[in-house]
This record gives sequence, C-alpha cells and structure tokens, in this order.
Amino acid sequence: MMNDERYDIADQVTAYAREKRLSPQTVARWQAWTVPDQAALWELVQVLQLGENHLRDFLDWCEEIMLRDGGSIAALLARTELRRPLTAQLGRNDKLKAVKEGLRKIRYPRLSQLEDELRAAVKALDLGGRVQVSFPPSLEGEDITIEIKARNAKELSEQLTRLHQRLEDGAVLRLFTLLDQV
Repeated sequence: MMNDERYDIADQVTAYAREKRLSPQTVARWQAWTVPDQAALWELVQVLQLGENHLRDFLDWCEEIMLRDGGSIAALLARTELRRPLTAQLGRNDKLKAVKEGLRKIRYPRLSQLEDELRAAVKALDLGGRVQVSFPPSLEGEDITIEIKARNAKELSEQLTRLHQRLEDGAVLRLFTLLDQV
C-alpha cells in the first residue's frame, strides 16, 4: 500500500470519528488494523453509518473471527453474505440487520447450523400455520414454546390431534434432541 492510501484512510476515519463522536479507544482499535482491513471496514461503515456501539460490535466480531479462523479482516468483509446486503434495495436498518446476521453466522457456525436444523425440524412437523413453535433467544435455555391459535373447539381439537401424532411418531422429540446439543 502506498503512503497516500494510508493517510487517506486515516483522514477518512478521523473525519468520520469526529462526525459520529466516536470514542478515542474505538478509533484507536480501528486504526490499529492494517490499512486494507481499515479500508474494508470503512466501506461497510459508510454504507451502514455505524455509530459507536455498532462499530464496537463489528470490531469485536471481526477480531474474534480472525483469532479463530485466521486470514484478514478485508477478506472476511469481502464475503458475499456480507457484501450482498450492502448493495441490495433495502433501507439502512435492514442492511445493518442482514450484515450483522451474516457476520453472526460466520462467528457462530455451529449455532447457525443448529438453528437451521431446528427450523427444518419444525417445518417437517407440518403443524399448520396456526401453530407456532419457538425456542429461547440464542438457544439459551431448555424450553420449547408451542402456541396454538384456534377459532373454535373443533379446530383446537384437530391441531392437538396433529401435535399428539407428532409426539407419538417422535418428530417432536427431534426438537428436544437438537436443543440438547447447545
């Protein structure tokens, strides 16, 4: 990298830090990264207009992933699942949510896989649209919540019968078995 590029990114980060009133500690962490890594985060920060808390989260998550996986932050932030939302026809908050979710999946690959398996197992239950199955946030806990909405007693009876069949055939047990893997 040329010195001009180093100063250019440093100037941009400094100006952004003033505009957003970022703490000196947060800015120092960002500026401690290599120039390509700083520039990669800068691209993301510009689109998402990250404030102090979100920026700190991104710094933490990127650093944690790099400690575990190696490589560069620039390569991490160039991944399709993180870049695609930045150019999508979405509002800023939806872009931020999508990028954070993509980064969370990279940060916690096993947890993400387990969430996918749980969604597939719930879908396979085929309980209908008026029965909702939910799990504790971040899968921290042992309880599964099953909510049944019914317009009348007959509909409730049908839904309970279907749920009972899924209990009998072991399909519901699959949910608890998966949740025990956390």
